[in-house]
Amino acid sequence: MNTRQYLYIYTLATSSTISEAAEHLGISEAALSKFLKAQEQYFHVRFFSRDKKQLRLTAAGQVVFQAARRILEVKSNTLSAMARQSDPTRFSVRIASTPYRGTELYSQIYNRFLSLFPSAAPQVEEIYSNQQEAAIHARRVDFAFGVGIHAAHPDVCNLAASRTELVLAVPRFHPLAAEASRDLDHLSSVSVSAFENTPFIMRDRKNNIRLEADKVFAAARFSPVIAFESTNAITVESMIRKGAGVGFFSRRYVHPESDLVFFRLDPPCYETFYIRYAKDRKLTDEDKCLIAIIFEERLNIRGSEPVESDFIRACTDLLLATENGRGI
Repeated sequence: MNTRQYLYIYTLATSSTISEAAEHLGISEAALSKFLKAQEQYFHVRFFSRDKKQLRLTAAGQVVFQAARRILEVKSNTLSAMARQSDPTRFSVRIASTPYRGTELYSQIYNRFLSLFPSAAPQVEEIYSNQQEAAIHARRVDFAFGVGIHAAHPDVCNLAASRTELVLAVPRFHPLAAEASRDLDHLSSVSVSAFENTPFIMRDRKNNIRLEADKVFAAARFSPVIAFESTNAITVESMIRKGAGVGFFSRRYVHPESDLVFFRLDPPCYETFYIRYAKDRKLTDEDKCLIAIIFEERLNIRGSEPVESDFIRACTDLLLATENGRGI
């Protein structure tokens, strides 16, 4: 495969459906389906399993996805390095994003940011959310974008930008499943304590969704029966789908399912997305426009909603003025 084809695989793997991936890539669904079929026939393996048109990586698909992610990361880093060598006057902006999202982030913001600031040289480094604040504190990166607050560095600003609701995924055969709404835009609410006799399938204790889930359990004074926990999100999701227990899903992954129903939590639970930078950094107009671009791209994610902020509102106003030729 060439890098364009790896981008196709990467986009398919980070999308819920072929049509969603095709929209991100700017090509037709038919063309992308034809590409995927040809690649699977060439390698004699299936990269994705399909359930009601939804995509799920197979074991072989995981291998090619990881390869695509690394290749695209090398490409983006190489382009940044070449740009800096060809024009030493370019200013560098070091951005940290979580693994599996770094290349996606780079592809979404790069052209838009450079169209406004051609002398910029944005670099994306993949750093887990729980390590980002330390990276800002150590001045390894200028900005970081991730979920949850994980450290106590007083010199790091964690600016809440958006949030995504977490819901409870329940096997359809569960006794309480009959109470779930069929309207996925208006889910039924339930207290987590209603599942006191049901095993939970959970991510590991360092995972952001697990951290939020533990807060829900603590607030409800509820000690769940945890039947299984893993660092692998796909394994966790697979076990929930097979009926081994209930678990927490991001609202962005809620789609019509044959084997699952979904409940809102009462009270609601959210995973918050933060923009991080050093408090003593004197933010330039370039910095503020970058923050606004990241913020707007984040809101394109299904299920995301903004967290009200006068500062971010000012950044988005500046971005709009700059793109309309009235800014810098």
